Amino acid sequence: MSDITSKTKAYLISIRQTARTARIRAMARRAKARNIPTEFAHYPDARATGSYEVGQSLEHGEFLFAGQQISSPNQSIWALNPPTSVFLEHMHGFYWLDDLAAVGDPASRKLAQAWAMDWVMKYGSGKGVGWTPAITGQRIMQICSHGQFLFRDMEKPHVKRMMANIARQVDFLRKSWRKEAAGLGRLQALTGLIYAGVSFSNAGKVLEQANENLGAQCGLTIDARGGIATRNPEELAAMFRILTWATRTLEDAKATPDPRLSETLEHIAPTLRGMRLGDGTLARFHGGGRGRAGEIDEVLSEARVRSKATHASGMGYERVTAGRLAIIMDVDAPPTGRYSVHGHASTLAFEMSSGRFPLLVNCGAGQKFGRKWERACRLTAAHNTLSVERASSSTIAPEGFVSGILGERLLTVPQEVTHSRTNDEKGCWLVAAHDGYAPTHGLVHQRRLFVSPNGREVRGQDNLLAQNDAHRAAFKKVTAIAPQLGVAFSVHFHLHPSVQARMTEDGDGVALRLPNHEIWLFRHEGGNLALENSVYLDQWRLEPHATKQIVVSGRAIEYAGRVTWILKRIQDGERRTD
Repeated sequence: MSDITSKTKAYLISIRQTARTARIRAMARRAKARNIPTEFAHYPDARATGSYEVGQSLEHGEFLFAGQQISSPNQSIWALNPPTSVFLEHMHGFYWLDDLAAVGDPASRKLAQAWAMDWVMKYGSGKGVGWTPAITGQRIMQICSHGQFLFRDMEKPHVKRMMANIARQVDFLRKSWRKEAAGLGRLQALTGLIYAGVSFSNAGKVLEQANENLGAQCGLTIDARGGIATRNPEELAAMFRILTWATRTLEDAKATPDPRLSETLEHIAPTLRGMRLGDGTLARFHGGGRGRAGEIDEVLSEARVRSKATHASGMGYERVTAGRLAIIMDVDAPPTGRYSVHGHASTLAFEMSSGRFPLLVNCGAGQKFGRKWERACRLTAAHNTLSVERASSSTIAPEGFVSGILGERLLTVPQEVTHSRTNDEKGCWLVAAHDGYAPTHGLVHQRRLFVSPNGREVRGQDNLLAQNDAHRAAFKKVTAIAPQLGVAFSVHFHLHPSVQARMTEDGDGVALRLPNHEIWLFRHEGGNLALENSVYLDQWRLEPHATKQIVVSGRAIEYAGRVTWILKRIQDGERRTD
């Protein structure tokens, strides 16, 4: 895509997004406090578990949101300068109510009331970035589910003002939820209306409409296989959580959930289970983090889905398990269009765990660490797969492409991604290929993966091939200056920070020790082996974490290149006796 075309596309998208934002803000300013409730008719359960320790830190002016920390004693939360958009969403979404409620003493209640009233005074008239349908829906959920904690012993003038502002937010949500992009944000907006509908006796019509609309959105957002367009496992988990909470909240209030809610939960649960590694966390692809294992287990249990099945394939991923081993591999093209703003060039990458210990991991999602980290983590080289000439299999839009509005989309992705799977008593074979490098280098990447039945051995082969005349012509063009050098490539294997790595004495292998003293040995044929620095980005860590990666580099000459490798468990780990 030419620079002119990219800039024109960016400009047009920017204009549309700016107009949409302006319309939403106008709707927020015009929202009215209609049918103001005087008291709660029902208190929805607070389904998120707050942290007592974080709540105490908040009382002392230590703000820890979305993996970022700000120290600002003796100041209101609304005096902070949010370092990231996610931090801002946590502030205006009132997520901090979970943690203050976990403390639950008079001091934490007084602080929660002060912050809530400060928000009403400063932003309640429809001002500020917190007036989006998604954030407003989340804020209503938090206020309603912590109603008993927040409103206890609150002064009557404050109660009256809070109730009037809740009515205004509900009016805004009823008119604006369709302005939120289809996906998680729209589900949050509608679930906020459901919480308001069950909380106040004069909101029966709000509840009825929100219940029906949420059911209708399920089919537009989640497919029959439990997948979503962004292919982000953590976002799928968030959708599952929000729909579970909506369902349970309706049932607890003696209201009948739209039948499409339970149907959708039945579709998502097997796919979500299939995206978990051995420690219960999620594989990290396309902008998704690992989540929290306990939280994922809890919401799967709360959903009460009848089937406990786990999809071996779903949402463009293949899951292979054998013995203690679990592998999740990306075998589809990345998301496109507006769904690709956090998409990664990760085609044919995989993550791997042994028992409850992650072994091979992608670098992760870098959103919370800023745009430079996010861009770096989206590149092919940040994943456990093959990259050609330091290029990526999908093209990320230039930095600043619709900057700060929609993020930087993927402009090109592989056009043909194929895969097949065979299972028998000898093991599991996965064969996958993509043509992401065909237009630029005339090469198709094919990956063959074999997993032994006992999970003690993983064999891989990465091939680069020019498959037809057009490919060979592209290959000749890119190697015209020095045909004998061919095209450079490298295969990356990023290690989890808990894994200790050292080169073997002969220099032809790498020994990997897990925290339980289990040892795996990596060896290869073809190319040159190196142990290099890497980085692990995790939303629960304050800073990027240094780690290592195994890199096998080689050259594709005369239209082909190949590397074979093996990972073998050569020592079992210590077994827990507790």
